[in-house]
Amino acid sequence: MFGSVLDRVVFAAYLLLNLALGLWVARRGTSGTRGYFLAGEELPWYAIGGSIIAANISTEHFIGMAGAAYSVGFVVAQWEWGNWFTLSVLLWVFLPYYLRGGIYTMPEFLERRYNKTCRYLFAVASLILWVVAQMAVVILAGAKALNGMFGVDPVYTTIGLAVLAGSYTIYGGLKAVAWTDFIQFLMLTIGGAIVAFAGVAKVGGVAALMHAEPHKFKILYPATDPNYPWFGVFTLFLSIGIWYNCTNQFIVQRCLGARSEWDARAGVIFAGFMKLIIPFLVVIPGIVAFKLFPGLADPDEAYPRLVREVVPSGLAGVVMAGIASALLSHLASVLNSSSTVFTMDLYRPLLKPDASEEHLVKVGGWSSFFILIVAVGLSIWLARGRYGVFYLIQDVGAWVAAPISVVFLLGVMWRRATAVAATVVLFGGFPYTAFVQYVLFPHVALLRPYDNFLNRTFLVWISCIVLMVVVSLCTRPMPSEVVDGIVWNKSYLRLPQAERLLNTGLRSPLFLWAVLVVCALALYSYMVWFQFFSSYAGAS
Repeated sequence: MFGSVLDRVVFAAYLLLNLALGLWVARRGTSGTRGYFLAGEELPWYAIGGSIIAANISTEHFIGMAGAAYSVGFVVAQWEWGNWFTLSVLLWVFLPYYLRGGIYTMPEFLERRYNKTCRYLFAVASLILWVVAQMAVVILAGAKALNGMFGVDPVYTTIGLAVLAGSYTIYGGLKAVAWTDFIQFLMLTIGGAIVAFAGVAKVGGVAALMHAEPHKFKILYPATDPNYPWFGVFTLFLSIGIWYNCTNQFIVQRCLGARSEWDARAGVIFAGFMKLIIPFLVVIPGIVAFKLFPGLADPDEAYPRLVREVVPSGLAGVVMAGIASALLSHLASVLNSSSTVFTMDLYRPLLKPDASEEHLVKVGGWSSFFILIVAVGLSIWLARGRYGVFYLIQDVGAWVAAPISVVFLLGVMWRRATAVAATVVLFGGFPYTAFVQYVLFPHVALLRPYDNFLNRTFLVWISCIVLMVVVSLCTRPMPSEVVDGIVWNKSYLRLPQAERLLNTGLRSPLFLWAVLVVCALALYSYMVWFQFFSSYAGAS
């Protein structure tokens, strides 16, 4: 069993501190639905950005992504680096409307733009996906981590962390989640940095690692690669990326709780910069583990093994606190968003449209409780099998990403998109995905070499765009009074007049975003150069 007494004390102290902080913040005011579900619209930029990262980065990354890096290499970093594009779409296209429209949830947007059917369908699909892929599987990854490092029974881990995250989430709503997320963001960053620096030092530095294992630092794989084809990897941001970052309640909800539009935009940009850093905390350690411990039967054990071997006593407790932070923040964020969508998009409109705000807050708390029970039960069931966590989550997301991203994107960017077309795409997109996966790619000779969930998702995305355009052109246009306030216009590029003069120069969102894009392109350029033009080009 791993972990000194000091490690365990540090770990336990952090969990208690996290719980105390969440309950303390919760007591400082969550009155009304906007207080409970949108943190009273008081969140500053750093809390938003940190919370976005903490909500997104979970044990899926420290266990699943590190395991994928152990197996394949640096190519999985593109799941983080590519976010510069989708966060840009959120920043300049979707976010201004979400904020100025005063919405609570993403399904609510679909009702305003199209109809109630789209709202309900998206709400149900989101809840199912979150419970399965964003809660149960992530809890499973956390159980793997604690079992690998401390030898804790996965069942006890699953129940214990779920109770901890659920306690302050159910009590305090988004405000408690966002502020504990920020502390957890700091802790997961510190914990990840400790492992990264210790591991890199063990192998003689990043340059030595790249020279010793150049095949692990490829960023482009053949289009026929079964797992990471270059075309599928670079197009996933049009479907999975837009769905995850621009239409996903537990990402966008932090922005909806911003104290100003500048804070919301600056928080998104801050999250974008952190996305560029995450691979150095997660992917590099996975490659370090491959160098030190080749031949692991389960790649998801790479990160726990690395922590056991290279992190000194005492600091290991900090690392475990960081990994627990990743799990707690993600679980709390998804749980809060699940209860928000259930309460505001299903319960209130379908069962009790005249419910008081106090009643809706109670429903939000109780729905969180029952959703958590379902997720824990499913996680315990999944623990009986052997699954690659990272790939499992991505594959599940691919089933819903394409039709949802198309409906949102065309809804904002194209006036002619109709409610009938959106409904057809949402209803037809999911069975069509099954047809593409189980019939089209396996049995059509031209497509068979490219049979990968990323390539399949791009085909579904293109097909949904064509379907949406054709059906829209064949059906009655939406009334202008419906689309005028929703369809994108160039005013979305600028802050509201009241904020514009206060946020110029270095505080300008445009300037900060430009720096982010330059940094992202520079990182991509270096990795492409290393793979194709350095002295190690062609290494296998």
